[in-house]
Amino acid sequence: MLQAPQYTDTVIIVASAVLVFFLVFFYLFILQLHRRRILHQKEMFNLKVQYEQVILQAQLEIQEQTFRNISQEIHDNIGQVLSLAKLNLNILHTTVGSNEQLDVTEQLLGKAIADLRDLSKSLLGEKITDLGLVTAIENELKLLGKTLSIQTRLSYDENEVLVNDEQTIVVFRMVQEIFNNCLKHAKASLLAVNITTTQEKTCISIADNGVGFDMDCLDEKKTGIGLKSMQQRAHLINATLQIHSSPGNGTQVNICLQQTSNTTAL
Repeated sequence: MLQAPQYTDTVIIVASAVLVFFLVFFYLFILQLHRRRILHQKEMFNLKVQYEQVILQAQLEIQEQTFRNISQEIHDNIGQVLSLAKLNLNILHTTVGSNEQLDVTEQLLGKAIADLRDLSKSLLGEKITDLGLVTAIENELKLLGKTLSIQTRLSYDENEVLVNDEQTIVVFRMVQEIFNNCLKHAKASLLAVNITTTQEKTCISIADNGVGFDMDCLDEKKTGIGLKSMQQRAHLINATLQIHSSPGNGTQVNICLQQTSNTTAL
C-alpha cells in the first residue's frame, strides 16, 4: 500500500492534471466561441456591404434609365419643337426682311437648341462612354461656362485613362454632383478640374474658390453634399474619395481609381 504522503502527492498531481485539462479545455472553448463570434460579425458585415452595393447598383440603374428617358424627351419633343420654331423664324425672316430683333431671337433660339443638345448628351450614359471620361468632363465644363457666370478650367496629361464603362459613368455622375454642389453652395467664381494619370491610377481633382465649410461640423442635410452617397459610389467601383475644405478657403474633392487593363482607353 502507498504511504500517506505518497498517496497525497498522487492525489494532488492527478487533481492538478484534471484541473489543468479543464482549464485548457475551457480556454480553447472560449477561444473557439470568440472566433466564431468574430467570423459571424464579419459575415454579417459582408452581407450588409453586399446588400448596400446591390441597393446602390439598383439606384444607379434607375438613375441612368431616368436620365435616358429625359434625354430622349429633350431630343424627341423639346428639341423638335425648338427646331420647328427656328424654322418658322427663318421663314418669317425671309418674309419681312432684315430685322434686328428677329436676328437676336434667332441667335438665342439657336443657342438654346445647342445647349439642350449638349445637356441631352450629358444625360445619356452611352454618349458619356463613347466620348470618354476626359472629353465628357470637358464638355460638362464648357456647358457650365456657357450657361452660368462661373469661370472653369481643365488640365490633364496625355497619358491614357483606362477605365471600364461602369467606372466612366459612375465617376462622371459623381463629378456632375460635385459641380452641382459647387454651384448651389460654394458661391465660387472659379471651378478647376485637374486629371492626372499614372500606370497605376487616375486621379481627378476638383477645386473651387468658394466659401468652403467646416469638415468637423459637416451636416449633409444642410450642405446637400451627399458625402455618404458619393463614398458608397466610389467604393462600388473600387475608387477612393477625399474632401478637403475649411471656411473661407474653398473646397477640393479628389477621386482616384485604379487603372484597369481590360478596358478601352478614354
